[in-house]
Amino acid sequence: MAISIKTVDRYVLKELLEPFLFGMAFFVAIWLIDLMMELINLIFAKGVPVSVVGLFFVYSLPPTLVISFPMALLLSNLVAFGRMSSDSEITALKAGGYSFSRIVTPAVIAGIFITGLTFLFNEKLVPVANEKFTRLFRREVTLKRPLPIIAENRFFEAGPGRKFFVRKFDQKTKDMFGVVMYEGQPNGFPRVIEADRARIEGGVCYFWKGRVSDIHMSGEDRNYTYFDNMEYPIDTHYVNPDHVPDSKNSRTMNLQELYAFIQDAEAKGMSTNIITQHWIEFWSKTSIPFAGLIFVLIGAPLGSQTTRSGTGIGIGMSVVIIFLYYVLFAAGKAFAKGAYVPPFVGVWFPNFIIGAIGAWLIVKSKA
Repeated sequence: MAISIKTVDRYVLKELLEPFLFGMAFFVAIWLIDLMMELINLIFAKGVPVSVVGLFFVYSLPPTLVISFPMALLLSNLVAFGRMSSDSEITALKAGGYSFSRIVTPAVIAGIFITGLTFLFNEKLVPVANEKFTRLFRREVTLKRPLPIIAENRFFEAGPGRKFFVRKFDQKTKDMFGVVMYEGQPNGFPRVIEADRARIEGGVCYFWKGRVSDIHMSGEDRNYTYFDNMEYPIDTHYVNPDHVPDSKNSRTMNLQELYAFIQDAEAKGMSTNIITQHWIEFWSKTSIPFAGLIFVLIGAPLGSQTTRSGTGIGIGMSVVIIFLYYVLFAAGKAFAKGAYVPPFVGVWFPNFIIGAIGAWLIVKSKA
């Protein structure tokens, strides 16, 4: 069989590329569905600007890609080797003197490359993206109260202890007419502001032609203050985001930072449970990237043993294997948290098990 080694490698990699790209698009879309629903809710329910929501989406991509890389690699191996097997190409290559382990070699090299790429993303991009997402979410959502929904002839809230009543509302100019604002006071009765016109903008309510009434405990309006125009803060922020200190967690640290944090926590005598949890997060940052290589070891031989090929078959098998992987991953973390096994063993447990099964299947397929 006059096929050079280089040609065989190039052919296998070409077969892997198309289903890998499809797998990336498929799994990224699956992971982003729930996020998109939350982002849409931020736009319509909390009034977060579309530009800010767009940044949330961008910052969510690196963590999503890190999870999707191994899954797409698994799918590509199942589909590519399934098609080659169903078309008897693997049998032909074996007849030409190529062992199955040699045929799988370019897939393993691709797995090593994707593992390195995933590790690079996980170290350089994901912590930065998570930190920017957290900081932006705190500033634009957590620490900011959404603008009130204004309706005619109805009461609505605009901050704690503050209610508005509006007779007319212009949707285009956002001007309110026939406005009455009731604001509760720490002691005594509420303050009442009446105005011919008002507008809420940038955390301030602008009033035109009205009066401020401070109601006496007897219920009488004794003190009036008339005005032509007045600016009144309505406290759209619970706190100033600039006054909230940034704090890093395991999601916003790379391996070096997390290791230094653990060493410092151990030196300070922090709780064993907390330290164990951080060791679990530390080893998780290494086990997830290596899942790509592990999925190659099991995906290639399993795909070559299927009697039918097709993307649908590959997706079905991928879902089963991914489900099994994360069940083992969750079980390993539970054992590590319970101090039954060291954090490294618990987190790497699925890689050990599935990797061993994959290696055995490759050896078995040599015949």
